[in-house]
Amino acid sequence: MRKGVTTLICLLLVSIMLSGCVERLTGMDEERESGTQNVYRATDSASSPSEGANDTLFAIRWNEAYDDLYWGYVVMKLEVGDSVFDCAITGGDCFISQDGDDDTLWQTNEFLTIIENDVNIVGESGGIVNLHISYRGNQIAGSDSVYVQ
Repeated sequence: MRKGVTTLICLLLVSIMLSGCVERLTGMDEERESGTQNVYRATDSASSPSEGANDTLFAIRWNEAYDDLYWGYVVMKLEVGDSVFDCAITGGDCFISQDGDDDTLWQTNEFLTIIENDVNIVGESGGIVNLHISYRGNQIAGSDSVYVQ
């Protein structure tokens, strides 16, 4: 009986001591982090907008990048006048095309291209697009708008 109790106590102590290590190895500790210190910059694309609904609008690059961001926690919204458009890597009103090698992450070394997805966001006369990009509910620092022409 004493040997069983001693073994149980040892197992409990080992599991408590290893819980922090296992959590870090599995990435579960990332759930506690909020936001990022990354800073992005948006610039107009080389192409001109049209009255079509599949134009390339602008590019986003990191000015400062310390963390790869998991796309599941990134929210990107564009605002043009009174209209708000949702962008995503899997569709939405606008499509986020990435050049990195991991589709689940917005990597520190990649740039993004924002493309209309069957929605005319900016007509051929161009216009200001306000950007709202957040990670884990916190606004990411960077360009608050880009003039698409």
